[in-house]
Amino acid sequence: MQSYACVICNYSTDTPNHRDLGAVCGNTERFKKPVFHLWKCPQCQTIYSVDPVNFQDIYLDYPLNKRRMDFFAKMTMSNLLKRLKLAGVKKTDSILDYGCGNGLFVLFLKKGGYPNVIGYDPYVPEFAKLPDRILFDCIVANDVIEHVTDPHAMVQDCVNLLKPSGLLYIGTTDSEGVEMNNLKPHIMRLHQPFHRIILNQETLKSVGIRAGLQLIKTYRRSYMDTFVPFSNYRFLDEFSKALGHNMDLALNPASGIVLMRRPILWFYAFFGYFFPSAYEPAVVLRKPK
Repeated sequence: MQSYACVICNYSTDTPNHRDLGAVCGNTERFKKPVFHLWKCPQCQTIYSVDPVNFQDIYLDYPLNKRRMDFFAKMTMSNLLKRLKLAGVKKTDSILDYGCGNGLFVLFLKKGGYPNVIGYDPYVPEFAKLPDRILFDCIVANDVIEHVTDPHAMVQDCVNLLKPSGLLYIGTTDSEGVEMNNLKPHIMRLHQPFHRIILNQETLKSVGIRAGLQLIKTYRRSYMDTFVPFSNYRFLDEFSKALGHNMDLALNPASGIVLMRRPILWFYAFFGYFFPSAYEPAVVLRKPK
């Protein structure tokens, strides 16, 4: 018998309601055919990917680790940097990009005049090891917490790497609005099998507060939502759907030809910000002195 337990609110059951269960395919070339099973905690609305995975295996050819510094990346990363600057991050601060993938944001910050930036990602050889005995003024864990099996442990790891009064930025995808009997519209945010635990804004805040951090600022919208044409979450979502929910294709510049076949994409390119298909909550937290 399958047992279901929520690490966020401690709810557990051996007999889940069928309305809390669902199945969906992935959105990468490798995983677009397999079906993955999900469970949504009825108490706190956290979504769990139930099927076990080999993390080293699934990240061997992770499409996002092949991203380039294109126009979309620059615009969305500029939006993320703006949030860090509003929180008080300075160019002289030591910054860790926790879960940095191929290090694109590290490169972006260094080119922007932030010299004391390093990246960490256990599944990318170049960034797989952290320097010993270094504490940071700011840690950015963006689009990371949904990839781990224990959010509390991940946040505590970040806390241990922060200086007193240091800032932690956590951004993630959102479980709100996901109906388990109709998962297809949410394939991009579910991102199976990579997203293991999907929180919402309230549970994201609770994880940070439970770690003893002070909540400084919350965001509802995705950092990918900007007013710049083509740089909004809704356009990215619709573009992905037009390509059959295939992230590998979406990251290929040649796929831009689909704009000629789907004129509605031009509308979302320019006005998608005003018609969000999903939110991506984020929190800025401070470690006490």
